[in-house]
Amino acid sequence: MTTNREFGYFGEAVAADYLEKKGYKIAARNYYVIKGELDVVAYNDKTIVFCEVKTRYNGESLRFGRPAAAVDQRKQSAVASAAKQYLFDHPTELAPRIDVIEVIVSTHFDINGHMWYFIDEINHIENAVLASQKTRFSTRDKRFI
Repeated sequence: MTTNREFGYFGEAVAADYLEKKGYKIAARNYYVIKGELDVVAYNDKTIVFCEVKTRYNGESLRFGRPAAAVDQRKQSAVASAAKQYLFDHPTELAPRIDVIEVIVSTHFDINGHMWYFIDEINHIENAVLASQKTRFSTRDKRFI
């Protein structure tokens, strides 16, 4: 049996692979700051993308809604603040964007009883989180919010 943390890391690895296949380069994974964490930071020629990854089991857990529904106002604010801190620590001219990636998996057991994850769906929601007024991105703003 895997822990929730291991399950989350699995989803983040799937999301990072997915972004790489779409042409992004991965700049960081699990980037921690005081006010939050960024699951995946990726970039391409024009954009730096801060991704919040939500992984759920297919079936029973979906009856409570899509994984992206778990990115509530508090989580959005934490991701925006962490993204702003990342930009302060790693200045760039790329346009910032905050996305949510939903990873939905099912489990199967082999003949030896080992559990395997199968990826049923990956849903990449671009611009899923728009920064609030107090966490707007600005080139002049050098404060940590």
